[in-house]
Amino acid sequence: MRYFILGILLLAWWFPSCSPVAMKKEPKLEVPTLAEWPAVYRDNFAAIRTLQSKAQINIESPELSTRFTVQFLYVAPDTLFLQAEGPFGIQVGKIFIGRERFLIYNQYNNQFIAGSLDDPYYSRFLQTDFSFQEIKNVLMGFVRLPENLKLLDEAHGVFGARVDGNKWRLVVNPRTGLLEKREIISGGKVVLQEEFKNYRRIDGTVIPGFVRVLLPAKRELFSVRHTQIRLNEPVPQEKYRIEIDPRVEQLIIQ
Repeated sequence: MRYFILGILLLAWWFPSCSPVAMKKEPKLEVPTLAEWPAVYRDNFAAIRTLQSKAQINIESPELSTRFTVQFLYVAPDTLFLQAEGPFGIQVGKIFIGRERFLIYNQYNNQFIAGSLDDPYYSRFLQTDFSFQEIKNVLMGFVRLPENLKLLDEAHGVFGARVDGNKWRLVVNPRTGLLEKREIISGGKVVLQEEFKNYRRIDGTVIPGFVRVLLPAKRELFSVRHTQIRLNEPVPQEKYRIEIDPRVEQLIIQ
């Protein structure tokens, strides 16, 4: 799978701009009390019907190190569509991730992969242990909060919960109401670290512009940086539909 994905995306390298970045005032997620933060957080993301952006994605693992840019599209409640472009605007790959299935189309090599999000043969994305379900949440900058989440330390904005036998620890800035960090701890060790930065307010909705996830023990990292964000604009279904010619080769990964 590694070489197939590289065929889609290696042409889509990100050449960062050297232009100075203007400092922006940090937005706030207004909450009556910190204990009410989980409900406000869920409502904030529920207000997103569509999200379009230019997304710069970075993936690091012992097997792979790559960075690329895509046109990003989210359509509520569960559709993601990524369009990778190479030099001169040449389309080299498309990725569709729906509620239960995904499709990766390599236009450069004229090949595609399709499968279930939960299929163990397909749950590894770009040679990492991040599943497609996890990738969807990271790309959106969203954490699906467990119902048993409790405020543990109001002064420092620390929330905690038990999920599938693991300990969750979330840190919310008490001054701004913004989620800054999530950790998953298993056997006394941090197995996942997630950071949220560069928040902005768009039409009343507050979203992070940068998300980084690290699996320390596996030395794997996945991050996404959004620019040119547009929220809740109508998106025709044709914009995120992938048409596959019958002559295109389907790859079976086992």
